[in-house]
Amino acid sequence: MFNGSLVAAFFLACATASFSPGPNNLMVMTSSAKFGLAATVPHGIGIMIGFPVMVFVVGFGLAGMFEAYPWINTIMRYGAALYFVWMAWTMLGIRIGSVQGSERPMRLHEAAGFQWINPKAWAMALSFVALFVPAGEGRLLNLLLVSLGCALVSFFSVGTWMVFGRGLIAFLHTTGTEKYLGPILAVLMLASVALFIV
Repeated sequence: MFNGSLVAAFFLACATASFSPGPNNLMVMTSSAKFGLAATVPHGIGIMIGFPVMVFVVGFGLAGMFEAYPWINTIMRYGAALYFVWMAWTMLGIRIGSVQGSERPMRLHEAAGFQWINPKAWAMALSFVALFVPAGEGRLLNLLLVSLGCALVSFFSVGTWMVFGRGLIAFLHTTGTEKYLGPILAVLMLASVALFIV
């Protein structure tokens, strides 16, 4: 991992994957749009902690379980898809400034735990470990560095999508199209489902 070209390749791959639309990014964007930036911070921190921890655990040996029992991955993928379809349905009723009494942003521990059913997070974790954590001497150190690198990139990607959520609200408010917030978020969530199901 101390090889300059390998480090550059890792950060390029990590940034591309982390900033692209996916469940985590769309969820923090939605939370920021609906509850505000400050209220969404615990959700964002949960992702920033949960995903690097997941990368480390996967690299430490959990990946072998999915190679031995691939049906587990299939069940998780379709289970997550159903969850996101349900979320898309609930988003259809979102209006700016309208928050039901029972609704709240995702808590830190919930966002961290969510990584374990997030198909994109699994794909990223498995890919990063396979590509950037070679076997042999120094593997544990390399794994730790990759995990810390993921935490650093997550900080910027999650923060960007949180700010984007507030920007979306401002744009809709300025253009008088606030009523389209729910459908826009629902379509984005369904597009995310399509990306990891196909």
